[in-house]
Amino acid sequence: MVIIYGRADSEKQLLDLYPKQVKKIEDIDLVHQKLKAELNAEGDGFLAGFRKWRKKRQISKFEENKNDTFHAGASGELLALRKLSELSNDFHVMCGVNAVLPYFVTYRGKKNLGSAQLDFIVISKKGIILIEVKNWSTQFYEQHDKISPHEQVDRAGRVLWIVIKSRWGWLKKEYPRVTSVLVSIQGNMKYDLNYKFVNVLDLDRINYFIENRKDELSEKEVKKLVNILKKHVTK
Repeated sequence: MVIIYGRADSEKQLLDLYPKQVKKIEDIDLVHQKLKAELNAEGDGFLAGFRKWRKKRQISKFEENKNDTFHAGASGELLALRKLSELSNDFHVMCGVNAVLPYFVTYRGKKNLGSAQLDFIVISKKGIILIEVKNWSTQFYEQHDKISPHEQVDRAGRVLWIVIKSRWGWLKKEYPRVTSVLVSIQGNMKYDLNYKFVNVLDLDRINYFIENRKDELSEKEVKKLVNILKKHVTK
């Protein structure tokens, strides 16, 4: 079985919106119904009134956040993680990697790149695979007017490469390359020539893409990369 470090970042951000009883996404509906049942079962009196007030506050969080965009993001990342979990134990999967540079670097002519949040990094002898997962509807994708998913992955790949380079050792003449992948859960994103190093794949093709690559790293290099990056995963 694949070796997994950390947890999906959007899942953590989503669960932070709900009461502490919600430990995983599957708990959301169960805890919601349980709290409503407990509220209806409360009696009268001062203490019961306080408990009702507290439970109403907790229940309101479910109503406020039921349409939050983190739901789609978290669902997409969990689907991707389940697929990556089918890889063998030759592969290491880093979840929710937060990469921060000590200084800003130039990206496409502007010195505006200093950090990146990476959904998944898969490390093995096959190399370093950076994976960004998007669970966007076609309408949202077409109307989105901020940084494109392709640019987001491209930027993240540059940040990751700089982080690795800074820890790899000054005597090295070559540094491990980062392969960037944009995974479209709904299969509605295409390759963009403006970001020619960003591979665009559907979820069902990601494992084949990873497993059928030529070896690029030694076992020693894999262990070194794991030690560098596992400190940056979401916990």
